[in-house]
Amino acid sequence: MAGDQEEGAARLSLRERKKLLTRRALIEAAEARFAERGFDNVTVAEIADAVNVAAKTVFVYFPTKEDLVFHGEDEVLRTLVEVIRNRPAGTTPLDATVDMLGRTMTASAIGAVGELERLHRTVGDNGNLLSRMRLMWERFELAVAAELAAETGEPEHSPRPRVAAAQIVMVYRMMASPEAMAHVRAQPRNRRRKAFDDWLGVAREMVGDGIGEYARRT
Repeated sequence: MAGDQEEGAARLSLRERKKLLTRRALIEAAEARFAERGFDNVTVAEIADAVNVAAKTVFVYFPTKEDLVFHGEDEVLRTLVEVIRNRPAGTTPLDATVDMLGRTMTASAIGAVGELERLHRTVGDNGNLLSRMRLMWERFELAVAAELAAETGEPEHSPRPRVAAAQIVMVYRMMASPEAMAHVRAQPRNRRRKAFDDWLGVAREMVGDGIGEYARRT
């Protein structure tokens, strides 16, 4: 994912590359301060100061302070939808999602859910951020439901694609939950992969009882 971004950046104009670098610098400055002191204790002004830009410049890139927390939302959603859309024959949307999560697990990081894990840590018990996160999950469900409906020919808001989308997003969401991550990271490094796979396997089995065969691609 990062390699694709770097390759894309190489084809941009100098002005566009500078904008991309500024955006990345703002994200890094914000994330470091949010992790250290919490979202409510960090101002937009000090984030701007850390990157040597004016505070109003921050809002050019991120219309709200909350957008600095959810900066990776679009990319995570795009990845999930593309995995479902581009899955091979013989697999279901649930298969594709679970397999993608399993492939990106390493001993030291949870690749596919790393961005969501960061979100959970930053959001914590902040009421505004929790509300924003609930809206994010609803957006994910709607996007996945639209993809499933387009593939199966069902109306977008009919029960089957909507329920299937909710279950698929739930698995993705759960694997980045503080509970799942605490379980995995509590294991010795050489056992984290198995711990993650075991948790994911239970999720696949239980959800699969309901939508395991839905939209199997022929």
